[in-house]
Amino acid sequence: MIVYTKKMLSDYLENDWILELLLNSETDADRQVRTHQWLKEMDNKRLVVSQVYEDLLCSEDTARSKKKIVLDVGGGYTALTGKMLANHDYHLLDFIAHGGQETIRKAEKDCGKKFWIDEDWMDYDISQTPCDVIIANDIFPDVDQRLELFIEKYLPYCKEMRLVLTFYNEPKYYRAKRVDDAEVLTFLSWDGEITGMKLKKYEDRILDTTVEELEELKDIRESIYWNGRQVAYVRLKGEGGR
Repeated sequence: MIVYTKKMLSDYLENDWILELLLNSETDADRQVRTHQWLKEMDNKRLVVSQVYEDLLCSEDTARSKKKIVLDVGGGYTALTGKMLANHDYHLLDFIAHGGQETIRKAEKDCGKKFWIDEDWMDYDISQTPCDVIIANDIFPDVDQRLELFIEKYLPYCKEMRLVLTFYNEPKYYRAKRVDDAEVLTFLSWDGEITGMKLKKYEDRILDTTVEELEELKDIRESIYWNGRQVAYVRLKGEGGR
């Protein structure tokens, strides 16, 4: 498990290779997509991406012998999407709430493959696409508190699951309106204690992580984000795949 710190961010910025890759790959259409803009603007996001996707963003020549089936849940669209499509059998399962639908449709036309799946991950039949790698970056549990349901549903269909988890050890809550009703709900974000407790259920599957490290998530206060959220990257050994 990796818990991100300001020192890690400072070290990464000595060689900001994700920014360089974005600048060398982006098109005029990419520059209009909000998720692409965010990645260019936010060095903390690039730090995380540099570790979660590093082995997948290799050169095309190298990737030919290591082509993987990758499902990116909520990954959004950036100029890196084209690199992933070139290197792997890549699928993006995402509502694309921040725009970029037309750019994605053009990318699908250019590569001759429909890679965008526009639905809730709970509704998607993952048995259609057993994967080498399933990624969920910055979704659980702050945006989507169904972390356990996701792991239970998807872990049997991958060799490896990569989760970037965001939580708040200082109380953070949101008011949201139900899409199917006028009711206004208040949601308290998970903290490190809840996050670690939920992950303990999968301690035999989590790679490079001890139970003690999961318990210590509650004590973290350092953040690489302006809003103070804590970020941890965990990998789980899957039960299936190809």
